[in-house]
Amino acid sequence: MELMLFNTIIFFVLGTIMVSAAHSVANWRMGRKHPELLTNPDALWSSTAFVTRRMGLYAAFLMGTFAVAQNIGNAVFKAGSIADGLTSDLLIESGLGLLSIFVFVFTALRSIDWLILSNVDNDTQVANNNNYAVGLTEGAILLGTGFVAYGSLLGEGHITSAWVFFLIGQVVFVVISYLMEYVIHPEHNAKSDIEKGCVASGVIVSTMLLVVAMFVKNGVAGDFYGYAQDIPYFLKMFGLQFGLFLIYMFLMEPILLKVMRIRSTALNGAMIRAVMQLTIAGSIVYNVSL
Repeated sequence: MELMLFNTIIFFVLGTIMVSAAHSVANWRMGRKHPELLTNPDALWSSTAFVTRRMGLYAAFLMGTFAVAQNIGNAVFKAGSIADGLTSDLLIESGLGLLSIFVFVFTALRSIDWLILSNVDNDTQVANNNNYAVGLTEGAILLGTGFVAYGSLLGEGHITSAWVFFLIGQVVFVVISYLMEYVIHPEHNAKSDIEKGCVASGVIVSTMLLVVAMFVKNGVAGDFYGYAQDIPYFLKMFGLQFGLFLIYMFLMEPILLKVMRIRSTALNGAMIRAVMQLTIAGSIVYNVSL
């Protein structure tokens, strides 16, 4: 009970500071390129696409901060007191972890701009055009980055290993986004559809990226034992989880959609698929973790 209370207080304090800082940095980042978008905050926050992207941003920071707060709480619990637990090494490691969250999240935003949605100005699309497909996809990638940040920063290890596993997670995101385009759903051009504002494609891609983030997080969370041990473990865990998910998606899901008589690429079909896929992914993560 005491550990839970301490963890909660630490998380509330650090989370408030981190989200406030994230908000300021995100506004600064947008203002450098499009200062005109910040002149009318009411109009900006009335865009559901913009709000959805910011929801993913804030959630990512909270998830990464939660991992750091847990590490602090666990160290204090093991030491038996706050004074003994809050060592200089822990404080330095925690500070570097919090700074790493900024690098993780804003690196993810840059990768979206350069590699995933490269043919549109994402800020303009979500703020002025209210392109919900773009906002949803960016929000999902940011939320997924939060999962990866949580898994990378949680446990006993060091910042270098957290960065390595975060980068592995980002590479997986980019690879899966291209597989979505050319292998998993070759019947439609998801990337260009999202850029044109197709919400159904945004739902399909966002769901897949969140599923992948859940699997990555499950493979990297925990104490660091060395790259020779942890990287093969991650590859085995991720491969097993993703393989099971593909069995569902290619064998079971088509049967369900046929029974329901729902077109998979229509918005209603995409929404139903999203609910089922996230539920299946959650069950895979839970059972593989046992």
